[in-house]
Amino acid sequence: MRQAFFLAALALAGCGKKGGDAGPGPVTPPENFETELNTPGTAATTAPGDFTIVVLPDTQYYLGQPQLGGTPAMFNAQISWIKNNQVAENIAYVAHLGDISEHGDNPNYAATEWKLARDAIYGLENPVSIPYGLAVGNHDQYPSGNPLTSTTNYYNRYFGVKHYEGRPYYGGNYGGNNDSHYDLFSAGGMDFIVIYLEFDDQLVNAGAMNNWAYDLLGVYASRKAIIVSHSIMGNNPVAGSNTTKGNFSKQGSSIYERLKYRSNIVMMINGHHGDNGEGYRADVFEGHTIHTFLSDYQSRPNGGGGMMRLYKFAVANKEIRVKTFSPVTGVAETDGDSDFTVKY
Repeated sequence: MRQAFFLAALALAGCGKKGGDAGPGPVTPPENFETELNTPGTAATTAPGDFTIVVLPDTQYYLGQPQLGGTPAMFNAQISWIKNNQVAENIAYVAHLGDISEHGDNPNYAATEWKLARDAIYGLENPVSIPYGLAVGNHDQYPSGNPLTSTTNYYNRYFGVKHYEGRPYYGGNYGGNNDSHYDLFSAGGMDFIVIYLEFDDQLVNAGAMNNWAYDLLGVYASRKAIIVSHSIMGNNPVAGSNTTKGNFSKQGSSIYERLKYRSNIVMMINGHHGDNGEGYRADVFEGHTIHTFLSDYQSRPNGGGGMMRLYKFAVANKEIRVKTFSPVTGVAETDGDSDFTVKY
């Protein structure tokens, strides 16, 4: 794993992050933002056969908009459900779709929101360590929206490179921080790479990030790939149905057009787009299908009410079975864009 990472790093030398007028380049956070370290528990294991990937959509309103009815307890309930069901659901990996927080590094809110996020998410690391990764959304940037000039100090304080180094699933990062990174895991007799791309709907650095991802997909061509970014596609035009597909966002289109040549991509997942907050599309290029899934429930009552997604890989049937539910309310959505199955 490390040898392949170094090959990729050599090929990508010079791709920087968080630059100013001098161009892209890494920025050193303030001294009081050193990455927090902890000791994870024993690595979680999965049984042979079918397995599950858990997806956590935007949690921002659980931490930063209490007047909308969201509470930190809803976030904690999602994490507790994952921990309590890791064995029963054969959970192999957890992905957060970004907008972890509501206010990013805003000094009026950041310390409180990010400590709540840390306390919830670190629950995935003990008593067993469940592999997980988190996307950087526009609300995790400050000011929002520009991966070259916005800061992500609190994200990197709690979820930076040094926090993940040594975890067996952590692959590496892009540029000078962990805003874009990748993980490696195996389940169901398959090897996976999960690549996270920072929010960039204005495409100020998307080309360089996409090139980094493209090269990684080549280095790890034998692994099935999952692409995670905060904004890839919008809502289905008809709520409750997958009969017509949502449109790619500006960043989503750039990701797809650059990466579609890599035939190991199985799926792309994103949040960000509220309202109905669900979407699905399948795009075929040179005989290869890429499945893209949107889930974002922040516009629903109580900031989402704890709604989350399960993607169960039915290995023998080569199917991905999508389930949507809330461990807070106990309610599962069973309409056409919440509970469905696709072939991979």
